[in-house]
Amino acid sequence: MENFSLLMSGLGTALTPFHIALMVGGVLLGLVVGVLPGLGAPNGVSLMIPLTFSLDQTSAIILLSSMYWGALFGGSTTSILFNIPGEPSSVATTFDGYPIAQGGEATRALTLAFMSTGSGALLGAVVITLLAGWAANFALRFGAPEYFAVYFLAFAAFVGMAAVRRSRP
Repeated sequence: MENFSLLMSGLGTALTPFHIALMVGGVLLGLVVGVLPGLGAPNGVSLMIPLTFSLDQTSAIILLSSMYWGALFGGSTTSILFNIPGEPSSVATTFDGYPIAQGGEATRALTLAFMSTGSGALLGAVVITLLAGWAANFALRFGAPEYFAVYFLAFAAFVGMAAVRRSRP
């Protein structure tokens, strides 16, 4: 439960007026980056790094992560309105979002995409926070045999995929 109390402490730090303003600005910049074709969230975040040099570490991480999530939502905007995914992660949005927009409910489709992005990010942060201690303790028990098994599985999967690919006409 210590992880949960640390998460609540972090939320108390992040929910100050200055940090909320950074979040809003980061999401808006991310929306612009996500809508632009070919730019993408990682490139947009990379372009924003020089702007964070004058900020403290907490503020910089808040700005960059807000921009990343805004860019992911911006990619779904083009998927819904134009049937062109702006991000690789928003390809599936074209299957449902574009038909909903064609039916005259583009606002509803955009709202659902925004709410699912936000709730998914929040739920993911909580789950990772709660499971991080267990995963770290499990990973620290890995030794040479476990590393060998993981590497062997990866190489076997590569060889298996290559064999399947060659056997197709």
